[in-house]
Order: sequence, then C-alpha cells, then structure tokens
Amino acid sequence: MNYTENYNKQLQSLLRLLNDSKQGYTEATRLVQSTELKDLFSEIIKQRESLATEIRDRIHSYGGSPDEERSDLIASLHRGWMEIKTSMTKKDDQTVLESCRNGDQTVLDAYDDILQGDLLNDTDIKTFLMSQRFIVNETFTELDRRYFSLFKKDPSI
Repeated sequence: MNYTENYNKQLQSLLRLLNDSKQGYTEATRLVQSTELKDLFSEIIKQRESLATEIRDRIHSYGGSPDEERSDLIASLHRGWMEIKTSMTKKDDQTVLESCRNGDQTVLDAYDDILQGDLLNDTDIKTFLMSQRFIVNETFTELDRRYFSLFKKDPSI
C-alpha cells in the first residue's frame, strides 16, 4: 500500500467517525432539556460537518472517493453504547453530556492513533490533522467544563 492509499484509508476512518459524532450530537440535542446545551450541540454539529467537509476535500486531493456508508467498529460501538446508556438511565442533561464527552474522547483517540502512524512523516497532513484535533479537543474541554459544573449545582451527584 502506498502512502496515498494509506492516507485515504486513515482519512476515511476519521470521516466516518466524524459523521457518527454528528449523528450522536443530533440525538443528544433531542435528549437534553437545556436550551443552552441544545444551542451548543447545534454548533458542534456544524463544526463536525465542517471538519468532515475538510476531510472529504483532502480525500479527493489524494485521488480517493469518500466512503461514508460504512461505519467504523469503534464508532458503531460508541454510538450503540450511547443509545443503550441513554435509554437505560435517566435522560438528564448530565448523562447526555457524559455520553458526548465519551464520544469526543473516542474521536480524540482516533486522531492520536493516526498521528502516531506513518502520517507523522508528512508535515502537511500532520498539520492538517493536528489542527482538526485541536478543534475537537476544545469542544471536549468545553463539554468537560459544563459536565463538572453540573456537579456543583447538584451536590447529591
């Protein structure tokens, strides 16, 4: 497998994960009560679509075709876990936030795995993926902040 094929394979994986993330946030928007969280999740959905568009463009630039039909095992497992967790527990904002944080951790881990591989040798794609990872990490940090602020509001948790 040449570098271009490997890059496309890695980018396809991230694209599917970002699409799954977008779907997860769409579901989360439906489940939360807080208007503030609904607005935040709507912004994250737009962000994930933008990141996915950038990856689609990059795949095209490497001569590939985005394959968004097939879902990664990790993404499917996380989405399934989020559905099970939210259906079996109380559907409060904190539970949904926790699921979103876990989902974003999965996305961050995927970026980290890819950045530690052969892509490390290509400065252009490495910089591109690091900038995307930074955006996802900022979102994770914001979710983390909001999640833990809910503990302060309800000391019984």
